[in-house]
Amino acid sequence: MLDGIVYLNQPDFKKVSENFDLAISDLNIPGFKGKFTLDLYFDNDEKPKYLDVVVIKNGNLQNQKTIKAQVSSFPVDVEITGPQLIELFGPIVVGDNFDIGANYTTNDGKTYLAFPPGGGPGYGPGVSAQPGATPTTRYSCICGFDLDNFLGNGTFVVVEDKWADYQPGQEVQIKKLNATQVSMESPDPGFKDYIIDINPKDNSAKMASQTTATDGLFWYGADVGSVTLSTAGSPALSFVNPCNNELQLNIQFLLSKYGNQGAFLIKLKRK
Repeated sequence: MLDGIVYLNQPDFKKVSENFDLAISDLNIPGFKGKFTLDLYFDNDEKPKYLDVVVIKNGNLQNQKTIKAQVSSFPVDVEITGPQLIELFGPIVVGDNFDIGANYTTNDGKTYLAFPPGGGPGYGPGVSAQPGATPTTRYSCICGFDLDNFLGNGTFVVVEDKWADYQPGQEVQIKKLNATQVSMESPDPGFKDYIIDINPKDNSAKMASQTTATDGLFWYGADVGSVTLSTAGSPALSFVNPCNNELQLNIQFLLSKYGNQGAFLIKLKRK
């Protein structure tokens, strides 16, 4: 301890995606099988005596359950299943969130909670802001995604566009390219359609960097050069919601002559 400050080599969680689920599909809740790797953020710093891996449901700090006790060797892989969560917390429905963290016991026997009863970050303020830091992880129950069911006739209506390239109420065609990829009609005939990849494991949506026009005169009425766009910011901002047939994207525009213009949301709903 130094001046009342306790050093903790914070836990670091990483979900395993290959052959495992990133979320709980409502189409097969008992079939959910997740896996994550628990490590320490700093490889060469002091390690805890052990960590207890715990989970809470829907932010209920007073109902914490232990998944794996007294982990003292890192990294370690931990699996979690639908039946296990049901046994711990009861029935699961769409919208339920399961947050996983690690209670930290120091070498002198003091314990610091991942989810303190009073709320707030378990390992001190700002820990999540460190590059690549994930001191907790979450599995959510989501609507199962089937692209054909989601698209229907392919006509979507703009609910909101912070860029104001599309207008509220405007109809936009979205077409299937393959089981997890679609094209969205661009707001200008001089631009290429937008290509969107959807991950059915967690319903996240992503637009890889794509040049939609080599001459920005079409759209902006001035010479802005080429126009490149992609999704940006938190991955949680770009997703599909099959329950409500909604698509949301956080789109960033890069103009070759004027640089990055920022990222703003567009929301669409199937007609």
